[in-house]
Amino acid sequence: MIFRKIEYWIEGDYRNQIALNKAPLSWNKFFKKFSKHFIFFSFSFIISNLFLTYIIGTNEWWKIVSDNPLNHLGGFIAILIFTFVFYGVYARFREQICTTICPYGRLQGVMLDKKSINVAYDYIRGESRAHLKRGEDREAAGKGDCIDCHQCVHVCPTGIDIRNGVQMECINCTACIDECDSIMDKIGKPRGLIRYASEDGIQNKTGFIWTKKVIAYTIILVVLILSFTTLLVTRPDVETTILRTPGMLYQEHGNGRYSNLYNFKVVNKTRDTLPITFKITSHAGEIKLVGHIPEIVPNAISEGALFVILDQKDIHSIKTPITIGIYEGNALIDEVSTSFVGPAL
Repeated sequence: MIFRKIEYWIEGDYRNQIALNKAPLSWNKFFKKFSKHFIFFSFSFIISNLFLTYIIGTNEWWKIVSDNPLNHLGGFIAILIFTFVFYGVYARFREQICTTICPYGRLQGVMLDKKSINVAYDYIRGESRAHLKRGEDREAAGKGDCIDCHQCVHVCPTGIDIRNGVQMECINCTACIDECDSIMDKIGKPRGLIRYASEDGIQNKTGFIWTKKVIAYTIILVVLILSFTTLLVTRPDVETTILRTPGMLYQEHGNGRYSNLYNFKVVNKTRDTLPITFKITSHAGEIKLVGHIPEIVPNAISEGALFVILDQKDIHSIKTPITIGIYEGNALIDEVSTSFVGPAL
């Protein structure tokens, strides 16, 4: 979708590319080849950076690209490795990746049936194939619309003949569709000799049909999209975990007051630094932070510890359920339920 269009834009279609490859070295050939591979490498560098952000996050990526590379040598080398890998795939290996490494072609053969839509050759209309002769009535001669020009084979990046049926090597690039349509235009025949169609559609001359499988897949896809959208829209900006520190019992403060020590983690899913406070929302009690509250930085996890202090009158059992609210100013942004361990009186 990107690299092949760039190649066509600089070097022309497959005929021009073959002629350029066979031509002796000249300034024109050098300029086209250099321009193509320079743009290929630039796009590969951009893709590798985007790919790396999915692994390490945008903040770490920005440190790598904005700071001295020697301070982030591992990340810088990773970007270069990914860049050369993507460049090699798109500039050199291409269809070999699809036919040799990628498992989709083999998986595709298992999933397809006669009602599956795929890039297909209309053999009912195209056969029997024969070269075009001037002034000949092909229909009267029992010849189909295919003039056996082999252009669909020439433009195929994996070198298959789509007229032989669906094959594992087909990557659905539709180059054969475009080339065949242009040939049909030249000989005055309707387009669509090679098109997206099913085996049943070609045999019965029907269009798209809502089969049980298509309906089931559509329902599943809609449910997944709605579920993902709902989760995305309802996702909280802050997610907090508060757990009582393992191995710690309650501490007595006198005047009938007791405390528990807790560890907390706050995940900030926003792009802003959040000033937050903790309050007990289920009981009349007090919260004391151990040290200062850590800065709740964007897209990161902040950790710390706090004491929860309750009066004896609010402790009803060995483990008393309590709720702690997390506030940004006066706004409640999250709430966590935990338990408070106290004396059984």
